Amino acid sequence: MSTPKLSRLELRVMEAFWKHGAASVREIQESFPVATRPAYTTVQTIVSRLEEKKAVRRVKKGAVNR
Repeated sequence: MSTPKLSRLELRVMEAFWKHGAASVREIQESFPVATRPAYTTVQTIVSRLEEKKAVRRVKKGAVNR
């Protein structure tokens, strides 16, 4: 199976998961600097796309794991 191609923002979200481990969408969103912080719904969409690409999986409601 090939490695999924990630957008710049998807990669930044993955870096937050790698740094923090399992985390909620809110925790990932708040890990971005305030000046460049994407909206909560944007991070939620990115996490859903990463899940579709099988880069992350939801382990329970509110938490996502790499």
